[in-house]
Amino acid sequence: MKVLITGYSGFLGSYLCENLSKNFQIIKVNLREIPEENSSSFNTFLGRFLDADVIINCAANLKPKTKKDIFINENFPKNLLDYLKKKEKKPFFIHISSINVLVNDRKDYYTITKKNAEINLKSQNIAIIRLPLVYDKINNIIQATGNFKLIERYLNLRYLPIYPMIFPGHIHYPVEINKISNFIEKIINNGNLGRSIYNIAGSDKKSLWDLIQEMALYKKKRLLKINFQILNKILPSFIKKILIKNSSILQQIIVIDHTKYKEEKEYL
Repeated sequence: MKVLITGYSGFLGSYLCENLSKNFQIIKVNLREIPEENSSSFNTFLGRFLDADVIINCAANLKPKTKKDIFINENFPKNLLDYLKKKEKKPFFIHISSINVLVNDRKDYYTITKKNAEINLKSQNIAIIRLPLVYDKINNIIQATGNFKLIERYLNLRYLPIYPMIFPGHIHYPVEINKISNFIEKIINNGNLGRSIYNIAGSDKKSLWDLIQEMALYKKKRLLKINFQILNKILPSFIKKILIKNSSILQQIIVIDHTKYKEEKEYL
């Protein structure tokens, strides 16, 4: 079975390429090479997807700024499926989304583009997997991958006797990446069961502080707890709006609970 993966150089995409290659033939497509939508070479580019039995769309720009960034996040999956339909091809399409689309407090541009992508895919017979915070562990130690690269760099700064850190930060149901990979392989083996949406959640609720504390203990670093809950109560509303829209670490000042949504969860 041929499994095509977009976003193969990213955190999740590279992990899937390595693990799924044990049982499937992997095809990689780089969306950074995508031509302009209305160009003569656009359909030629889409032709790379014709041989796939399964397509896993991991490609996304976490800080969409350009027209191409927005197109990849919002419109490309729908355009691709329309193209495949015209060619009478029906691969099992798995679209990787974010649990943020269910969290009302998330107003950043990345989340907005992921919501728009799901709106565009509303009538499509596909599987949508909404991911929470994902991390990698080796020997029960959180690795400096994905969202934790920045934290690793911070904890590696020299000459700091103690490391100030926001408390509690966002609240998550984090999931280890190997569990995500196993889940995706499971639904591939089950075959296309029609339109399905999976809201992925880890078994334990953890704050950003909890996760960073794990890394700090392993590295024998001392953290200084900076409690922004009090500050959160006195911040003017316009500053809160700015921070919520900011996709950087500053956004963590505003505590957002990513576990508060009504939709059914798929616990891993």
